[in-house]
Amino acid sequence: MLFCFTKAHSQEDINADLTWYDSFPEAGEKVQAERLLKEADTRLQRARQTGDAAGQAKALTETGLIFLSIYNFTAFDFFEQALTLEDSLGLEQRKLFTYLAMARASEMTGDYQNSLERLMLVLQMSTAFNNPHLEARIRIELGKVYTAMGNHDQASQNFEQVIHKADDLGQTKVIAQAMFYLGRLYASMKNYTEALTRHKSALAVWRALHDRKNEAISLNDIGELYTLTKNDERTLANHMAALKIRQGLKDKSGIAQSYNNIGALYLRQQQYEKAIANLLPALDAALEVQAQHEQARSYEYLRDCYTALGDHQRALQSSNSLLALNEMVQAEKSDRRPSETDTKLRKEQIKNLKQESLLRAQQIQQQEERQLYLYAFIALAGVIILLVLYQYMIKRRTNRMLEQTNTTIQQQNLALQDLNATKDKFFSIISHDLKGPLNSLTSFSGLLINHTDSLSKDEIRMLAQDLDKSVKNLFALLENLLEWSRSQTGNIEFKPEVFDIATVMEENKALLTAQAQTKKIEIAYKSEGTRIVNAHKNSVTTVVRNLLSNAIKFTPEGGSIWLTAEVRQGQVHVAIADNGVGMSPEVVQKLFRIDTKHSTKGTANEKGTGLGLILCKDFIEKNGGRLWVESEPGKGSVFVFTLPQPLGSVV
Repeated sequence: MLFCFTKAHSQEDINADLTWYDSFPEAGEKVQAERLLKEADTRLQRARQTGDAAGQAKALTETGLIFLSIYNFTAFDFFEQALTLEDSLGLEQRKLFTYLAMARASEMTGDYQNSLERLMLVLQMSTAFNNPHLEARIRIELGKVYTAMGNHDQASQNFEQVIHKADDLGQTKVIAQAMFYLGRLYASMKNYTEALTRHKSALAVWRALHDRKNEAISLNDIGELYTLTKNDERTLANHMAALKIRQGLKDKSGIAQSYNNIGALYLRQQQYEKAIANLLPALDAALEVQAQHEQARSYEYLRDCYTALGDHQRALQSSNSLLALNEMVQAEKSDRRPSETDTKLRKEQIKNLKQESLLRAQQIQQQEERQLYLYAFIALAGVIILLVLYQYMIKRRTNRMLEQTNTTIQQQNLALQDLNATKDKFFSIISHDLKGPLNSLTSFSGLLINHTDSLSKDEIRMLAQDLDKSVKNLFALLENLLEWSRSQTGNIEFKPEVFDIATVMEENKALLTAQAQTKKIEIAYKSEGTRIVNAHKNSVTTVVRNLLSNAIKFTPEGGSIWLTAEVRQGQVHVAIADNGVGMSPEVVQKLFRIDTKHSTKGTANEKGTGLGLILCKDFIEKNGGRLWVESEPGKGSVFVFTLPQPLGSVV
């Protein structure tokens, strides 16, 4: 009887832990991460104060799961700490869910083999508890990983095992999940008939459970299947049904997806106006919740619609927004390196270094022993002078090699010192420049918060304008810093292509005309035909935009800016001239140096980031050209850069 009570109690604990584990949001869902992390930290500190080691382990796993929901892979560190405590306390049941969390994290980072190994371990451990709901949860995760690895047979077997135990599990969420992911598996295998059957079965369970969110997800997948089978009528009906549910739930990310799917359908049907009418609210919803994937889809489809309608200005705007978004996503991916993988690599490197050091020590010891034997032999056979001379020549050659090596090391040390000095100066500049706009933001927001009642509308408007300037300055600094750092780390591939630089100048002139008009500045560019160059177009566009923006910044109200592009000796010379404030020779010498960064306010007190010109010079040089400036105080400035023409081009 005691055994039955203990077993029942254990089953209740397992089910409670399953409910707890499933309560955490999936990655990408909108969550209040800061609040959740604060609550988890409070539970962790309380457990530490009371000496509750089991509570500490649970709070650590909880913290890791919250971090996973926002793609923060420091989660691995919390899982490792939790696992250490659970091992020391023999908490086998708690270890199950920590391993499940670690498998989820590995799957998110693309390390499917590691995720598979952890899931197989959890499956083996779960046999001791004989809980069908736990086994079903593990097999669904196994099926998802096998699907990602392209092992369709193993994926199908795991999902089918869950479905076959429907009598034991009841019509629960886990059954619907198994049928849903099995539907996706069949879709990836292009078996659309079977995929549709599975998705409809999952949909029936979601409706029976009154799970509106997952009902909308299933409707969305069914709509996509009808798209693949070219049944536009059923596609539209399912996406409209999903949209209606998501609007009721106020699920902005889902709303963006449904509107994008409807817009994509109308785009395929060449009903461009209807497509745009759905894509614009999709973009608004995606921007509201920072759903980057759906933002990218909206920009891409809008670009295609505007292009088809001949609205090239809006098409260009959508294309530029898509490019900027992709660059930002790529930068974020570069920053999201899974810490567990890095830790493994470091451990492996340390292990290899230790082995190499041991091998070298053995080699050195063997060499010393050989030398001792050689010296003993020379002492006993002093008559063998030739061997002594030979040894002497070897020693001299070794000394020369050591001298050369020492010289090389000294040169490298000097270069490293210069690099460290430049790095320190660079970080000093960035910290100083970031502090300025952040302090301004803090001051202005403090005034608005603490003195709102005493401020007039004009004063509030003036503070809002100052806040806007500080935010724009901070954004410009971060944008240039991101571009410069990506350039330095080699994340930008400067792949040349043949294009017309005149078109780039016209596009940037049109882009910045509104900014110039606020200062009544005229931008003049006389097109004299095409100017074909062979360079990386995106980086050259960045250079033209930065130089033209600088010219506007340092040209007084009512001034003028001239753009020219000429061919000289097989190269295109591009010049951006202004009649602004100009610069002294001392200032010119500091413009392109990171270790002596110089930043000057514009004629309307615009703040510079200090990195724009450094970024421009770096981009031009990596495109095989050079950049220089000619300037005098009070007489304006002329920035000139060169770009190579393609071989065999005719002017």
